Amino acid sequence: MRPLPPPRERINCVNQDTKEPLLSWNFILAILINLAITTAFFILVTGMAVYAATEFGAGQTAAGFAASAFVMGALGARFFAGKYVNTLGRKPILVICLGLFTVAGILYLWVDSYQWLIALRIVHGIALGFGQTALTAAVFDIIPRGRRGEGSGYYLLANSLPPALGPLAAIQLTESYGFDGMFYAVTIVSAASFLCACLVNTPEVKRKGTPIRDRLRLRPSDVIEPRAFSIAMVATLLGLTFASVMTFLNGYAQSIGMSDGASLYFVVYAATMLVVRLFMGKIQDRRGDNIVVIPALCSFAVSMGLLAWSPNQGVMVASGVLAGFGFGSLLPAIQAIIASKMRTHRISIGISTFFIMMDLGFGLSPLLLGPLVDLWGFHVMYAGCAGVVVLAIVLYWLVHGKFRVKQGVARRRTRNWVNDATGVMPYIPPTKDDDGEAPSAKTPSA
Repeated sequence: MRPLPPPRERINCVNQDTKEPLLSWNFILAILINLAITTAFFILVTGMAVYAATEFGAGQTAAGFAASAFVMGALGARFFAGKYVNTLGRKPILVICLGLFTVAGILYLWVDSYQWLIALRIVHGIALGFGQTALTAAVFDIIPRGRRGEGSGYYLLANSLPPALGPLAAIQLTESYGFDGMFYAVTIVSAASFLCACLVNTPEVKRKGTPIRDRLRLRPSDVIEPRAFSIAMVATLLGLTFASVMTFLNGYAQSIGMSDGASLYFVVYAATMLVVRLFMGKIQDRRGDNIVVIPALCSFAVSMGLLAWSPNQGVMVASGVLAGFGFGSLLPAIQAIIASKMRTHRISIGISTFFIMMDLGFGLSPLLLGPLVDLWGFHVMYAGCAGVVVLAIVLYWLVHGKFRVKQGVARRRTRNWVNDATGVMPYIPPTKDDDGEAPSAKTPSA
C-alpha cells in the first residue's frame, strides 16, 4: 500500500483537487449585501458632518462626532456580535438588523435636534455592527473550504467600490437635491440589502448540549485576541488617520473651493485600491510582509502631507492615488499578518480584534482632530495626520517589521505547529487549544 503523504502535503492535495463551485447564489447575495451596506455607510459618513453643521449649527468637533457616532455604535456592537450571532442565529440577526438599518435611513428625515441625530447614528451603527458580523461569519461557511482564499478575495473586492461610490454620491446628491436626497438614496440602498438578506440562506452553527450559561457567557478571549493586539494597534492609528479624510475632506475642499477635487480624490482612491489589491497580496506571500507594509505606510504618510499642502486640485488628486496605494494595501496586508499568527480556530477572533481596533481609531478621530481644525484649521490637522502615520511606521517596525516575517513561515515553531496562512490551511493536532476548548469542527485534521 502506498504510504500517505505528510499532513501538509495531504492538505495541499485536497485544496488543489477541490472543484466545488464558488459563485453560488448565496455567495452572490452576500456580496451584494456587503456592497449595499458599505455604500450606505460611506454616503452617510461623508455627508453627515456637513449636515450637522448646516442644519444644527454644530462646530467642527460636534459635526465630526455626528459622523463618528455611527462607528462608535458599530464598535460597541462588535464586542458582543462575534459571540452572539452564532448563539442567536445568523439569519435572524441579519434580517432583523438590516431591517432596522433600512428604517434608520428614513428616520433621518424626521430628526429635529442634534441630540436625536446622535442617538439615531448610534442605533444605526449597532444595526450595522451586528448585521455585518453575522454576514461575514456566514460567508466563510458559504465559500467552499478549498477555495476560501479566492472567495474571500472576491468578497473583499466589493469593499473597494463604496469608498468611491459613497462619497461621490453624497457630494453630488447634496449639491443637486439637498440632504433629503442623500437620505432617500441611503434608504433605497439599505432596502436592497434587506431584500437580499431575506433571500440568502446562511449556514448556522449549533452546539448541542451546551448549557445556556456557557452559551451566553462572554469572556475577554471571545472579544480580543492577545496575539493580534499589538499589530492591531497599527490599525488603530490608520483608522484615526483615514477617518480624517472621510469626515473632514468634504468641508475642507469646500472651504478652499476644490469640491470637484474632493470628488475626484475618492474616485482615484478607489480605482488605485482596486488595482493594487489584485497583486500586492502575491508580493507579500513571496517576498515577506515588510516589502508591502513599509512602502504602503510611507505612501500613506506622503498622501496626508499632500492634503495638508493642497495648493491645487491636481495635488489633491495625487494624494488620493497615494492613499489608494497606501491605505488600500495595508488593510489586507495587516489581516494576512494577523492570520499568520493565529491557529485556524482563532483567526476569526484575530480579525475581529483588527476591526475593533480600527473602528476605535475611526470613532475617536473626530473627537481628537476636530479641536485641531477649530484651533488651527484643516492644513495643520492633516499635517498632524501625516505625523500619526509616521508613528504607525515606528510602531509596526517595533512589533513586527524587525522580525522580517514571511507569509507561510512561522517566526518560531512551537508544539510542532506550522501555519501556512496563504493558500494552505494549517495542520493542527487534535488537542486542547490555548483556551481549554476543543478545536472547532472547521479545524482540519490529519
